[in-house]
This record gives sequence, structure tokens and C-alpha cells, in this order.
Amino acid sequence: MKELERKPIGEEEIARAAALLEKYRDAKAAYDERIVTDEEWWKMRASGGGDSTAWLFNAVANKHADAMDNLPSPVILPREEGDADDAEKLSDIVPVILSQCDFERTYSDVWYDKLKHGTGCYGVFWNPARCRGRGDVEIKRIDVLNLFWEGGISDIQRSPAVFYTQLWDNETLREKYPDAGEFDAAPQDAGRRYLSDEKTDTADKSLVVDWYYKRRRGGRDILHLCKFCRGKLLFASENEEQYRDGFYAHGSYPFFIDKLFTLQGTPCGFGLVDVMRNTQSQIDRLSSAIVKNIELACAVRYFIRTDGAVNEEEFADFTKPFVHVNGSRLGEDSLRQISVRSLDPAAISVLRDKIEELKQVSGNRDFTQGGTSGGITAASAIAALQEAGNKLSRDMIAGTYSVFRSVVLALIELIRQFYDLPRCFRITGKEGDYKFVSYSASSIARRTVDLFGHTFEGFEPSFDVAVSAEKQSPFARVTQNELAKEFFAMGLFDPSRQREAAMCVSLMDFEGKEALMKKLSESEGAAAPGAAGGSVSTPMRDAVTEAVRRAASESALH
Repeated sequence: MKELERKPIGEEEIARAAALLEKYRDAKAAYDERIVTDEEWWKMRASGGGDSTAWLFNAVANKHADAMDNLPSPVILPREEGDADDAEKLSDIVPVILSQCDFERTYSDVWYDKLKHGTGCYGVFWNPARCRGRGDVEIKRIDVLNLFWEGGISDIQRSPAVFYTQLWDNETLREKYPDAGEFDAAPQDAGRRYLSDEKTDTADKSLVVDWYYKRRRGGRDILHLCKFCRGKLLFASENEEQYRDGFYAHGSYPFFIDKLFTLQGTPCGFGLVDVMRNTQSQIDRLSSAIVKNIELACAVRYFIRTDGAVNEEEFADFTKPFVHVNGSRLGEDSLRQISVRSLDPAAISVLRDKIEELKQVSGNRDFTQGGTSGGITAASAIAALQEAGNKLSRDMIAGTYSVFRSVVLALIELIRQFYDLPRCFRITGKEGDYKFVSYSASSIARRTVDLFGHTFEGFEPSFDVAVSAEKQSPFARVTQNELAKEFFAMGLFDPSRQREAAMCVSLMDFEGKEALMKKLSESEGAAAPGAAGGSVSTPMRDAVTEAVRRAASESALH
């Protein structure tokens, strides 16, 4: 008989991959230890001063609130004129897919990781079990403790391999991979874990490793996935003919790291907890010392001689009006109150300075939370101070938007690869109305192009992603509404003054400027006086008046 051809991934390759995983895990051990320590600081359990105060917690929570006020929303832009229709459809469809993935919750969880540990991570996968077995895109928060790459690199995409580990129930493994055989219950080293109040039983669990690696072929990267557990092969895309072009056609690892403050030689960063933990520890120790001093001063205590004449039980019982004394004389040296020295006022001053230091370092000053000093009471002035103090938050959010573009582009690539059959989406309009759109990957799939008598393969439409805030901050809404009312009061929406209005708007910079300029240019000709009676066409004026009315209503609410 002809000998069966050996498949690319077998027991030897699994053994080498397991050894490589251990090497990557050792290289990342120090960072994993820091993540666990940061989590204890976040839970207010790691301070050396006993009971911890919540200044660090408050700083992280406020930055997270700023991020949630600026939830990203994508707009897909074509790179070629012929792809404009697909870009418009994708601009409607992608937000629906993000909503179905519960992206807002994932965004929130990743932001907590980013602020606490300096590193958040998104995973963009194709889940064949979604949509009743038809499959769909899935975006998940990835725990960096379970992710491993080559040490010393700054971009995870440059790692020769990437490993992602998870604990699975043995029963689930037997059901999903019956050909892999039995999985014993011997304990496994699952790596560094968080310290938890819950008791975790891993006796009947096994560590499943997702091994992503790249092969170079035809000038492009081919991404493959191999799953193994306890040395047993569960799945290998390189062994399957249907994945000859890779598990994911885009050729990139499906992990996108969002770091806060950059560290050299690693794709990870460091977070607010790392910056503020020393100051928080000093605040805790000072607060603990002050509280203990006050408690000692408030607790009245006495020295009593062992041969004294005072009845100690009656003296300690404040409900008894009489205290018996043995003998005929009560000496002053028989009973003496213990005096506690008051704490130096400088200690209180140092504590306040440390609190202010933590606020300044974290960018969490009073006016960013609505509090002011110095007699500032006007709402517009407070809002201006808040916006000026949010530079750090805006910088953090800008970094997340850059990562979000990569997430959306990966999502589009999965649509291109897996949306073989049309999918129906309900698109909700700005006025609350909705329409149904059917879409498949046929129009953006790879195709051949004939140019100058030659046939070129592998051409596919490319897109860019513009990111804006889906949920604007209250300050931004108030500013936009006030600007619209000012334009209306100045008469810039008067059809007879549209040229002056266009010149004025062109010199300004504000959100929505392009849309307003377009309306002004469209209505310039229509606004000319009519031949009969000098009547004026007013569609633009009516539309803008209605928009200003709504803006004024929103301004009153906010």
C-alpha cells in the first residue's frame, strides 16, 4: 500500500509549540506579576497602610467615564470611486454588527484593563456557532494574562507565533473533540492567575492552547491556527484543505493591543495604577496615622497603681454614680489620666499635598469633575475649564481610536471572507425610522482584473475608517447647540445672506462644518428672489430652523 502522506502538524510540531509557549511565558512572567499586583491595588487591598483610601480608584473611574462619553463609531470610506456604494453600505452595517457583538461592554472592559494595567486587548474572531450556526463576527475582551508572544518585540504582529490559553471543562472537550480521546484530570499549570475571593476548582479542567503562526507564501503572510491540549492535537488549519490560504485570509493575528503609556521592547504599556501607587501608599499611611492618633486621643485611659484604693470596675462603669475607695484617703498618684500628644498640623498639610499630587499626576483635578474654586460659578466657565483639563483623556482616547480602526478593518476582512450568503440588517435612521439592507461579500471579494492585456489576480477593494464619538460629552453637545443658536441669531441662515454666511463659516472650525457648507452651497441658487412678487424659496431655511429648534431644546435639557 502507498504510505499515507504525513500532515504538516503532528505530535512533533505540538511538542515544539509547547516548548515555545513555555519560553514565551517565562519572558512575560515579570509583566504578569505586575498585572496581578495592579489588580490588588485596584481592589484597594495592596496598600501598606492598612485600610486604603479610594483616591486612586476615583482617578481610574473618572478616566473610564471620559472614555465611555466618547464611544467610537466608524465611518467606512472608499479608496476608489467604484467602491463608494459598498463603503456606504458597510458604514450602515458595521455599527449593527458591533451592536450585536455587545461592543459597548467589551469597550468598557478593555478600557478598565488599559487604565489599570496599561494594556487592553481586543480579539476579533469568526464564531461559526453564532446566528444559529451560520456564523458571524465576534469581538471579545482578551485577558493579557492568557496571551503570549515573543519577548523583546514592540509589535505583536511581528512575533513568529502568538499563544492564547483558556481553561476548558474536560466534558466540553470530549464533546467537541471526540477524536482526541480522553483527557485526564491531572493538574495543569495554567500560568499566573488573579487573586480571587472565590475558590476556583480546576481539578476537571484542561488548558487549551490556541497557537497562531504565520507562513510566508507568494510574498504574503498566511495565518494558521492550531489548537492543542495536554499534547493532543485538537485542530490544525494547516492540515485542512479548505484552509490552504490560511485560517483568516487577512493574514494578521486577531489580537489588537490598546496600550496607555508606552514601554520599549514590549507591545504592552503601563497604567495609572503604576504611576499612582507610591503616592496612594503614602496617602494611606498618613491617613492611617492620623486616624489612629484621633482614636487614641478620643479614648480616655488611666494609669492605676496596683495597690491603689480605687474600685476599677465601678470607675470604668459610667452608669454608676458612686465609685468606692478603700481606705480613708484617695491619693492623686493612685489614678492618673494617660495623655496623648496631638498630631503636628504639618501632617495634615502633607496629606493634603499628597492628595493634590495624585490629582495632578492623574489629570483628575477638581474642575474636571465639576468642582471649582476661586469664585467661578458660571456654567460655561466651568465647562471650559473641564474641557481644558481633559487633554490627558483626549490623548488616551485618541490612542484607542487608532486601535479601533484596526479592529474595524479586521471585521471588514472577516465579512469579505465569510459572508458568502446575503445577510439582512435592520438599519436605524437618525429620525428613528429604519430600513432593511441585504449584503454579501460578493461585491468586495477578491477578483481578477484585466489590464493592458494581462490578467492580475488577488485584487480586492480597500477601505479606510474614520472614527468619531458616538456618544458626545455634555460639554460638546452644549457647545454645538449654542453655536447653532448664535448662527440663527446672527441671521446666517437667512437665504438672502447665504454668500456672507458661506464666507463666515469657511473661516471657522467646528463639528458639522462640512454638512452646513454643503447645505449653503445647495440652496444658494434656489434662494434667489422669484420673478413673481419676489418670493423666496425656503427649503434650506425651514430645515435649518427645525435643526436649531431641536438644538435649543437639547440645550435646555442639558
